[in-house]
Amino acid sequence: MRGKVSILTLLAFLLMSCAVYAVPTHITVKVKTKDAKFMGSSMGGALVTITNADTGELLAKGITSGSTGNTKLIMKSPWTRGVPISTGAAEFKATIDIDEPTLVQVTAYGPLAQRQSANRISVTQWVVPGKDITNGDAFMLEMPGLVVDVLSPPTHIKYKGATQVPIKVNVAMM
Repeated sequence: MRGKVSILTLLAFLLMSCAVYAVPTHITVKVKTKDAKFMGSSMGGALVTITNADTGELLAKGITSGSTGNTKLIMKSPWTRGVPISTGAAEFKATIDIDEPTLVQVTAYGPLAQRQSANRISVTQWVVPGKDITNGDAFMLEMPGLVVDVLSPPTHIKYKGATQVPIKVNVAMM
């Protein structure tokens, strides 16, 4: 009987030592606009969601905030592989708790201050517990599109039978 208790106790300790615990894993997400700068606070930022791509479980959610980045570095200097271009640019920082390598889907939607021009982009990537994605450009998504503001005619004006409608817009890079 005493031998059985010792074996059962040993087995219990072995099983407890094999238990898997979630590991906090830090992820920084930056949203760069196509052929332009980063989606920062001046444009309302971008809504970022991080989900488990297999189960749909929401792991983190937030908005990018900060500046649009260094114009000279992003727009005027040639890029060199491995050299970050997002230094000081808007970002969303998240901590997710995962206990095994997890395929995550990172989605960005914005700009939030220009909803008529908002766009959505998603990327999937494997994330390993405890292997942070925070250095350099971190997890960077590239958002296509332009910001288009209709200046004229106002939305409440209705034309009856008009063959030509004068339109005035302001178009800018995101």
